[in-house]
Amino acid sequence: MSRATRKLSILALWLGAALAAPCLAAKTTVIDDGGTLPYDAPLVLRWQQLSPRRPVNNTMTGTTSIRVRLNVGAWLHRTGRIYLMLPAQQPASLSASWTTQGRLEPGRIAAGSRTLVYAGPITTPFIEDVLQLTLNVDARQLRQLYHVNFQFQMDE
Repeated sequence: MSRATRKLSILALWLGAALAAPCLAAKTTVIDDGGTLPYDAPLVLRWQQLSPRRPVNNTMTGTTSIRVRLNVGAWLHRTGRIYLMLPAQQPASLSASWTTQGRLEPGRIAAGSRTLVYAGPITTPFIEDVLQLTLNVDARQLRQLYHVNFQFQMDE
């Protein structure tokens, strides 16, 4: 192995360790969102496109308002990053988007992923906001009623 190759290998190992260190130090905890309403509310889905054209749009969409109340008292007077997680679940083609009234960040997410909704100091024991939530799903995968499971997570 040449000296230049050895230097690149050492640099790559050092860079990999430096990038991995913050990930290893982060602790992820599920946030108590028991005060979030509506809880287990049914959502009526409608065809996104009333008159299918080519290519056919099989997407169904439903919108609802959700009052989010996150118990973040355990992190009071600290800084944290809050994520909304949509675990992988049926139907697999599930995605969501939302707007907020300003305390949390608006965004979008697909099943099996998470997205940042808040980053900064935790100054109150509860973070509250109202989300206008829109769910999209491929109707070809709908075979029954499904419960959509979201969760909020704190990274410290």
